[in-house]
Amino acid sequence: MNAPKHGDEVERLELSHLLPRPGTPGLSPARSRRLEEYLMQEVTRTGAQTRPSPAPKHRMPRWSLIAAPAAALAVAAAVTVSVTDSGSGTGPADDSVAMASVITVQPASAHGATAFLSQVANAASRQKTPAVGAHQFIYVKSKVGFTHQIKQRTIGGPAKLDAVHQREVWLAADPSRNGLIHEGGQNITIHNSGTGVVDPDAASQSTRPGTVPQIASLSTDPDTLLKQIYTATRGQAPGKDTAAFNWIGETVSESIVPGDVASAIWRAAAKIPGVVLVKDATDAAGRHGEAIAHVSNGERTEYIFDHNTHLFLGERSYLIKDTPEGKAGMLTGTSAVLSRAVVNTMGDLPTDTRA
Repeated sequence: MNAPKHGDEVERLELSHLLPRPGTPGLSPARSRRLEEYLMQEVTRTGAQTRPSPAPKHRMPRWSLIAAPAAALAVAAAVTVSVTDSGSGTGPADDSVAMASVITVQPASAHGATAFLSQVANAASRQKTPAVGAHQFIYVKSKVGFTHQIKQRTIGGPAKLDAVHQREVWLAADPSRNGLIHEGGQNITIHNSGTGVVDPDAASQSTRPGTVPQIASLSTDPDTLLKQIYTATRGQAPGKDTAAFNWIGETVSESIVPGDVASAIWRAAAKIPGVVLVKDATDAAGRHGEAIAHVSNGERTEYIFDHNTHLFLGERSYLIKDTPEGKAGMLTGTSAVLSRAVVNTMGDLPTDTRA
């Protein structure tokens, strides 16, 4: 590995060992399909040297884990998955439910966003989180729905929302151990190599993906944490503030974050330019709440919280204006976190859910 030549590169490399690589390091069938579509489009575009075309401007929803081609290839190299059919599943059979793919675009305002996130941070700080042992697994059960391109081998064209379905994830506290995703009637084993690229422009620089100790060691000072997030996500599409906002959602969605760290995360979110408050938002389970949101390229991403407890419920993304992908109000992704727990064995269910 070549030594970094500049001070900011040294800082970024140091922070890469502190900040976790957000998001589950496994690709669901829907996400794999989206990654394949993106890479195929890039290969086709690169190969057509006699007819060059500009790079697509539209950003895919972050549910698909799509980034620049170099980053996508690097992530694929760091983590591999094995998909096997599972007729009975690890737990109860998945119940896929079609939901309206177009919703009413809700009004949003920057007024009140900071005060609301202060309430969210206070609620997070009071939340008791279970300890995770070095050989244990974090279990997260959720409902999710993703969009896919209607026409194969295309990007930026008309898209369709898949049916909302159950997703279960087992993430090893030890990054050298395999994890598991059960989704869409399939068991997806996460073969974790113990490395994960955090800098899309420096594929040779790698670090361990997000672990329990890494998340616990994040700064609890909002200003310091936000600076770390900006440094770690520098250069990521579609822009500085959107990348930071996305990092937050990806970090809290499928993990267990200590209360003091979660509190700092939400106070840091309040400092991101463009963050607004949406008074009524609905997650994939049909639960209503309030949301903080951020808009990029005509797509709004919302993090939804319970009206009373101010605890995180899930996410929702949709278009707020007409684009080649669809009309204003078209959902591009939805999720709802149903339960989180710590279990001793990959594939095991928490005691209170066995029945």
